[in-house]
Amino acid sequence: MRLRAAITTLAMPALLAAAGSQGLAQTKTTRPTASGGQRLSLTPHYSAGQVIRYHFENTMTSEERRGGAVSDPQGGGQLTLKWSAILRMEVLSLHKDAKGLPDGGMRVRWVYEKSAASVTSDTYDPASDAVAADYGALEGKAFEFTVNAAGQVTNVKGIDASGGKGNEDAMRSLLGQFSAGANAPHGGVAVGETWTTDLPFDDAPLAGLMWKIQSTYLRNEPCHSANVEGEQVPASGEMCAVILTKRDLTGSRAGRDATPESYRKQGLKTEGTLNASGDYLSYVELKDGLLVSLTQTYDQQMDLTISSQDGGFRKLIQGIVKSRQQFALIPPSNP
Repeated sequence: MRLRAAITTLAMPALLAAAGSQGLAQTKTTRPTASGGQRLSLTPHYSAGQVIRYHFENTMTSEERRGGAVSDPQGGGQLTLKWSAILRMEVLSLHKDAKGLPDGGMRVRWVYEKSAASVTSDTYDPASDAVAADYGALEGKAFEFTVNAAGQVTNVKGIDASGGKGNEDAMRSLLGQFSAGANAPHGGVAVGETWTTDLPFDDAPLAGLMWKIQSTYLRNEPCHSANVEGEQVPASGEMCAVILTKRDLTGSRAGRDATPESYRKQGLKTEGTLNASGDYLSYVELKDGLLVSLTQTYDQQMDLTISSQDGGFRKLIQGIVKSRQQFALIPPSNP
């Protein structure tokens, strides 16, 4: 159904955001002309047994058109997914190096204390309730994963495959938020400093795509959370670093065969364009590197053709995706 296809498209911003933990990063740093401030490490300092809770809000709007050998009887249309969750993060253990010192890796359990979603479409689709139920079914679920110092996530356990595509995409959407500082300079950053990172996007439907990521340490100011559900959380008294990150997907060119090897092995050919960009404003606590809030806006445009190498199958996918995410630390005093 069109709704299921659009939900898959809507999930792409989350998957693209998680690209920060894929491939081999190349980071370059531009020093400010005058700094004089202390250098800040963006790596958070967790402790075993620590429990942190976040509030997550995500609104994604998709406009999609499909055509080809398998036509869509409902045609194109606009679909909006709104998802809200409260997530509890439990630090189970910290990894140590040969000297017995923490090496930046850890084992983590995440629990969805609350999860609710709604789906609206400008055309009737009976699958709307089922998709919203997929996200709602996450409430009470838990999963564990290992993350290393570079932000790479491995050994994920607890994903409920019976919950549908929404469960996996929802999980990856949240995972992507915690890799923002993984590619920062090892020696830390100072106010006014900018660093850039190139990351290959290995799982894209087109080969040769690359993320160009530019981050700037704007200033220090009192920590405050994102404006979630229209209610601003008061400042905690701690100071935060304000980090602005811009991501642009490059390497997408029309009129050429850009088939990834994974598609080629299935007898498929892909061509077209996939463009994406996003802005991320993060507040990171100076004291311990803890993410206090993140606000993201994201835009994606795609014009793809997937066809069989023997010419017997051809499908056109065109669409626009817009996303806004907010990730906010819940103060310990709040229930």
